[in-house]
Amino acid sequence: MFVVDEAMTEAVQRAFEERGEWPAVAELRRHMPMADNANALRTVRTIASWRRCPDPARQAPTA
Repeated sequence: MFVVDEAMTEAVQRAFEERGEWPAVAELRRHMPMADNANALRTVRTIASWRRCPDPARQAPTA
């Protein structure tokens, strides 16, 4: 188990969107050591799929 902070999430997602899966794996490895390609790729795909939750303060009130 490990913790992924916001900066790492953004870096991995940016690498994934701009250059693809394997460059995103390289970016992930800059932040944490992962020797296993399968786990690194699975982790990158998971991080790439994350989306921010809507800010409840910005949601329109319901009547």
